[in-house]
Amino acid sequence: MATKLKSKSALKGLEDELTELANAQFSSEDYQRMLNATFTLAGAQQFFLQHSLFNLNRRDCWGYVQAAAPLPVKKLVWEHESEELGGVAHRGGANHYELAVKQGESLQLAPEDYYKAQPMDATLTCCYAWINLANKSPWLEAFAASAALEYSNSEDIIRGGGVSRRLGEKLRDELGIPMKKQYSNEEHVEADKAHGQMLMQIAEIYCDSDEARAQIVSGCKKSWAIDRVFRGFLGGVMETYAD
Repeated sequence: MATKLKSKSALKGLEDELTELANAQFSSEDYQRMLNATFTLAGAQQFFLQHSLFNLNRRDCWGYVQAAAPLPVKKLVWEHESEELGGVAHRGGANHYELAVKQGESLQLAPEDYYKAQPMDATLTCCYAWINLANKSPWLEAFAASAALEYSNSEDIIRGGGVSRRLGEKLRDELGIPMKKQYSNEEHVEADKAHGQMLMQIAEIYCDSDEARAQIVSGCKKSWAIDRVFRGFLGGVMETYAD
């Protein structure tokens, strides 16, 4: 019989482990490559076109997660995706992909540039890896894999600010684009505080055994491994277009 884990101390231990793993992303070689590369206009254009495909991939992955999850989790994912897909009232009803497209105006990108964007090899590979993780894993591991990316962008969890804030500040400092014109980055700085809570919300309900705990940690670790590859690739894109 599996060891029961649903206690405050066990959940706190899980949360502490996940928090340290999430913060470790930012000290990894791949994240440092991305964060230390300098934005040029051409580099930022290619960076955010590829990143918009990552945004679309998240919608696919959450769809697979929702399909396999129990009803209470389906509801939570539905609420999350209603904002991502349905629109944000204080942003004029634009959904998160539309915000990314609108942000492109400050990079001299037209909506058509986004709609016609094709994935580079690394983007394609990482997106397929995330879809495989969402579609082929046990539902709890799949949920953790998708929720992990919200967790590791939460201002309440990441010391020094999540990736949306850090990239936003780089665009501000290196290309002179104020945060108020970075519609997607600015939105995610705030939105992912709430989205980052999903992982532990579900853990509090379903993390009741060693097996469940292992699935949550495994899903997060696998997703963060793919994320490191993707971030290192984006850093390489920036380096290619550096002055």
